[in-house]
Amino acid sequence: MEDDKLITLATDHYTSAEVLKARLESAGIECYLSNVNIIQGAGSEGVRIQIKSGDVEKALRLMNEWKAEQQESDRKKFREIRRILVPVDFSQYSKNACLYALNLAHKLGADIKILHVYYAPIVDLVPITDAYSIQVDMDINLREMERNARKSLLSFVADIRKEAAGREMDDVRIGYALREGIIEDEIARMARDYKPGIIVLGTKGKGEKQSDIIGSVVYRVLDRTRLPVLAIPEQSRYDTSKEVKNIAYATHFDDSDYIAIRRLISIVSDFDVKVHCVHLSKNSQKSWDEVKMENLRDYFRKVHRGIEVECHLLEGEDNIKEVEAFVEKYGIDLFSLVNRKRGLLARLFNPGLTRKLIYQSTIPLLIFRA
Repeated sequence: MEDDKLITLATDHYTSAEVLKARLESAGIECYLSNVNIIQGAGSEGVRIQIKSGDVEKALRLMNEWKAEQQESDRKKFREIRRILVPVDFSQYSKNACLYALNLAHKLGADIKILHVYYAPIVDLVPITDAYSIQVDMDINLREMERNARKSLLSFVADIRKEAAGREMDDVRIGYALREGIIEDEIARMARDYKPGIIVLGTKGKGEKQSDIIGSVVYRVLDRTRLPVLAIPEQSRYDTSKEVKNIAYATHFDDSDYIAIRRLISIVSDFDVKVHCVHLSKNSQKSWDEVKMENLRDYFRKVHRGIEVECHLLEGEDNIKEVEAFVEKYGIDLFSLVNRKRGLLARLFNPGLTRKLIYQSTIPLLIFRA
């Protein structure tokens, strides 16, 4: 019978084909897969999902309904970032970080909170026995420090609002906060109070040196919060004429990838981007790594079917050189990766890729906590 003739409804990767087959069968539609490779899961041209011709109309209607549901789900999920926290120290790096945050907020419909933390070392220097005798002078000094910090913050915020208006981004709501204390501790506290979706800050502030034994504020903030951190290097300059087009995601092939990929897509979904999924290793097991890469590609497409993903296996002794060459070759605008918790000795004597990139990268880094 004509209605029993098999029609190819779609061609997809093996994992996606299995998912679609299960959904169609649960709706009462017989479904068959062809061109399945027992070893690799699919032939080079993909797995064909076939149904009887008499079921085509029903299947297409269901697929359109599922697509609409997925788009609505994606729309809600991709709007999770409603607030962006931007710690500043009034340096040029801070201003540049604010411009990146402004563009992101404009795209996502998010608010910005600019935070400045000032430190009062005078409190630490006062001996307990002398505290009462100089209490008045200390109070005056502390009030003066707070007054100066607030004045600088208000001036800085006014400049950023002016920049926003000049770039036709004055729809972004920009608030501010002033706190006294240790900068990374206050950033973590503010993050708990304000509940931002992401923290944006420069990788170098006033007085910081590459030789600092503890590392940059960025790295210390990563230790105190599980929020994604967008780190803007000193050398990176915001360019309004250039949209983010190519994003690299570095994978270690572990479970942390799945959460990081969802967070990455939620941040960049409103940008027309291509994602380059990269694995760096000294001794690559190419065939096995290719299988794992294909699984990640499928996962990217599950999270957001419209995104273009290209996979790369990089092999070499120096990961930083490999990254630099890759960034140059593919015109990468943003490099994203997962930072894994490491012990103090390991950080000091064998710094990880995240720490090295914080100091050496010339493009923005989007860092997730494992």
